[in-house]
Amino acid sequence: VLGLSKTIPVLLFVPEAIVSKDGNICSIGERYNLAFKIVRTESRLVRGILTNHGFQEVHPNSNDFNLMWTGSHLKPYILRSLQDFQKVNHFPRSYELTRKDRLYKNIQRMQQTHGFKNFHIVPQTFVLPSEYQEFCNCFSKDKGPWIIKPVASSRGRGIYLVSNPNQISMDENILVSRYINNPLLIDEFKFDVRLYVLVTSYDPVIIYVYEEGLARFATVKYDRTAKNIKNTFMHLTNYSLNKKSSDYVSCDDPEVEDYGNKWSMSAVLRYLKQEGKDTTLLMKQVEDLIIKAVLSAELQIATACKMFVPHKTNCFGNHFLVFLKCFSPPPQENSSSSDTVALGVKSISCTTKPVRDSFIVSFSLLDVIRKDLIYKSCKG
Repeated sequence: VLGLSKTIPVLLFVPEAIVSKDGNICSIGERYNLAFKIVRTESRLVRGILTNHGFQEVHPNSNDFNLMWTGSHLKPYILRSLQDFQKVNHFPRSYELTRKDRLYKNIQRMQQTHGFKNFHIVPQTFVLPSEYQEFCNCFSKDKGPWIIKPVASSRGRGIYLVSNPNQISMDENILVSRYINNPLLIDEFKFDVRLYVLVTSYDPVIIYVYEEGLARFATVKYDRTAKNIKNTFMHLTNYSLNKKSSDYVSCDDPEVEDYGNKWSMSAVLRYLKQEGKDTTLLMKQVEDLIIKAVLSAELQIATACKMFVPHKTNCFGNHFLVFLKCFSPPPQENSSSSDTVALGVKSISCTTKPVRDSFIVSFSLLDVIRKDLIYKSCKG
């Protein structure tokens, strides 16, 4: 009987199920009366995948569920109340990764403990207003430019560049970082890449990376001169901002990977390889960056996990240039972009496969860098 066996059950999710219902696929959830609830988020792809696999959706207030997918962090009393058959999509204190100020402080602590060069994965950063004087002292030696970000925002909201501390508004806690003004460009446009990272355990640390990703391009060609410092369409790559630009080019064909303002990660790697770049080294550096970012919050999250039943996973959206930009909370699946939806379906299907230490064959071992760290790659 499911739940009484000592063998951890593993469910196979089929990405194609998002298109239409299939009786054989629906039987997966119907056979065991599996249920889910979605709380404080829309998550249309998650709902579609689970429903078409025979899961029944219950009211957000119901306690009769096997999976709870929530858009916010969970209260301790909710985590303590979880049964053996219930799982949630957040680790306690996952904000140690998703809040920009906490992520930076955790990385800074690792730099102090293990050596600056070993964790030099973010630009020089200050948290304001508490470190305003330190920032001014640094600014007197390096005029910048510097980039300002709210500590707990997303989609490019509240981000701007400055060339003088007097231009900074400190109505809220913010992060000010040295701006990378010589980024890698494609066809003279700045871009960043979103990869999906899944952490299923912090004891041991188990990390999955979905091997496909999305490159997001700015809509104005890059020019590092100071006169363009206010041009957000040049300096920021966020889709939510650039879709408002008259120069934004969309591509509605998910089979086309290298056209418009969104490319697949594979298309970017092919382009860079043709340009003579060492893409193998690049991806090893990306893997190293992801591992170190996750490890920076290991102590806080692992400690919190010991206080609760261990039935949690966390899916993060990881944005990077050469340095780490940010770890985002579980990605929003409501994008109207066909390439984003296609990638989301595949990555979410992979996300729901692993249960503790049982994994599907579509996951392949990539690297083991520490005795208690397992890092794996999910292939679409």
